[in-house]
Amino acid sequence: MKTQDLPKRGLAGLKAHFKDDFISGFSVSLIALPLCLGIAMASGLPPLAGIITAIVGGIFASRVSGTFVTISGPAAGLIVITLGAAESMGGAFAESGYAGYPHALGAIVIGGLIMALFGVLKVGKVGDFFPSAAVHGMLAAIGVIIMVKLLFPALGVDKPKGEILEVMTEIPHAFLVLHKNALIITLISLATLIIHPLMKIKIIKLIPAPMWVLLFTIPLAAYLNHDQWIHLNMVNLDGGLLNGGGLKLPSFAKIGESAFWVAVVGVALVSAIESLLSAKAVDTLDPYKRKSNLNKDLISMGAGSSLAAALGGLPMISEIVRSSANVNNGAKTQWANFYHGLFLLIYVIIGVSIIEMIPNAALASMLVFTGFKLAHPREFKHMAQIGKKEIVVFIITLVSVLATDLIIGILIGILASYIFLIVKGNPINNLFVAKGERKNETLKLEGYLTFSNYLSFKKKMDAILSDGDKLVLNFSDVKFIDHTVLHHIEDYSRNANLEGNTVDLVGLDNLIPLSSHPLAARDRNAKALLKNSDIAPRTLSLLSLAQTNGYEFKTKTANVMNWEFYTLTIRKKIISIENIISTKINGLVVRVADIKTQEGAETTIDFEKVTVLKIAGINNIPKFYMAKETFIDKIADAISGDDINFDSHLRFSKNYILKGLDEVKVRAFFTTEILDFFEANLDYYLVSNGDEIMLHHNHGFLNNAEITSLISKGKKLTQIIK
Repeated sequence: MKTQDLPKRGLAGLKAHFKDDFISGFSVSLIALPLCLGIAMASGLPPLAGIITAIVGGIFASRVSGTFVTISGPAAGLIVITLGAAESMGGAFAESGYAGYPHALGAIVIGGLIMALFGVLKVGKVGDFFPSAAVHGMLAAIGVIIMVKLLFPALGVDKPKGEILEVMTEIPHAFLVLHKNALIITLISLATLIIHPLMKIKIIKLIPAPMWVLLFTIPLAAYLNHDQWIHLNMVNLDGGLLNGGGLKLPSFAKIGESAFWVAVVGVALVSAIESLLSAKAVDTLDPYKRKSNLNKDLISMGAGSSLAAALGGLPMISEIVRSSANVNNGAKTQWANFYHGLFLLIYVIIGVSIIEMIPNAALASMLVFTGFKLAHPREFKHMAQIGKKEIVVFIITLVSVLATDLIIGILIGILASYIFLIVKGNPINNLFVAKGERKNETLKLEGYLTFSNYLSFKKKMDAILSDGDKLVLNFSDVKFIDHTVLHHIEDYSRNANLEGNTVDLVGLDNLIPLSSHPLAARDRNAKALLKNSDIAPRTLSLLSLAQTNGYEFKTKTANVMNWEFYTLTIRKKIISIENIISTKINGLVVRVADIKTQEGAETTIDFEKVTVLKIAGINNIPKFYMAKETFIDKIADAISGDDINFDSHLRFSKNYILKGLDEVKVRAFFTTEILDFFEANLDYYLVSNGDEIMLHHNHGFLNNAEITSLISKGKKLTQIIK
């Protein structure tokens, strides 16, 4: 994307994008408020500690952040570290008088400084070192721990003490002695969180799910507390921010104890890993495809954690749930993060009485839901689809974290990955250094390409692109390439293309994939796994359709850049392009394909499927997109006036939003014949990326009859355009 098309930064961005960032910051603050309270509560610290971190992250850390649209604050993934620190150094929660709280703060201060030092030493690239399966196993284990720990307050039951496996044994007893009012609050909260993403009504979607939980449970809790002798536990801000809020200053009295340094290492490493993962994930969702400065982000998040802890807060990272919401709400710059922190500051100054009406069970249920999404069965299925090695390492890491702790668990997962590589035959001298010879823009690789030598591999790629704008990766002599490296190559190629460079892959198809997943590990000596009987029924059906009509057919393509269209990739990432039918109509190249996209990441992840028809070979196409117009869109258009309407075709203008960068060119493209076409086919949509146009039906994969109809519509459209 051209520099002039990107949002402005700094003070210029404050002025240019005020409306978008302000609205998004406000929306994200509504999500952040209950989550920050809940994360602090689950961490065994005063509820206000979570808000302090988000305020510091928004108002201060955002000013030096290396990212563009991430939101900084406390994260569910760090609950385990903070809670463990407080419990091991005196005690957590109000019943212990928060005895371990100041010592945990001291550990967070030092852990944050170490994290910032990582950034100064430019080790942000180390985020590419960890094997994908081990990282996902660690996150799934965190999800299990959060679910187990938070289930007890969600049921209104006292929290049992002990290691996580011991706590699990108390779950049956918790259901026998649960607080029925807490159960009611929890069931309503979980139902709201489950149903909200399924709702298609735009006015409901405008209010985030966590805020709907509060809108339902605050009045319900007031009624239940009024009607019953046994009251629900409510949020206690201990006088609020202006009166101290129960916050304490850091203590370094335990600095000579091992528990203190276990907490320091945990905060530094887990915060760094999670922040790097989140920042990279959000980059893929950014509509402008900007690339974060990961080292700068480590500095800002590390320094932010230390500052927040000095004021009584939790550790801080670039957090994925709120960042995804920020992107979806149209934020342009880091000023959205600033506004989110500013709004939270206002809430805790003037809204203490309302916040203290929130039942603890509602906050706990939100985090139980978050934990479930981290350890969702879909994660197990996803890892199994990638390959046997990935699911084994995933489970080993998960079990190891539950049986030991986060740091030891992730180390065991990495060790398991190494054992697999050595058993596979990976030589020791190829374990950390990628073998490859450069010839001009070509890098001819050999041996084994794995997670542990990817940094060496990446250095070789960077060296070639620093001298030119083209990189050719030749895999002819590669024996094995793992999933983590293929995932990194996909991201590297995408980023290179966005910067005007090209990355071509040669010889990769000669390596045998170890599963049907598009990024599965590949082994030259493996036997081909896929037989006709293993091919998906949909692929066989569409292959038959193509053969019957004389069309070309291809099962999949890795070249996602040629399928980047606004409606597909805005705040989304293309996961796969499959079942590609190609033909020529009226001299234009027409391709039909099934496309899967990902929206959000980690706990906010969602997937969509759509069958599209792409037309190439048209000259001088303006960039534009069409979408179904709703009542909310009509109100927005009355304010902004950027919807392109046609007085001659009121039915078209009533049913569609049409937006483009150059209104004059868009109007010229939409001739009377094209407008008539869409008035006769109101469930079809058109979008242009400036080089090609794409026609698609409502979301979802189309069956053979519908694809035949789509091709017919495409034929009609090409006749009009020609």
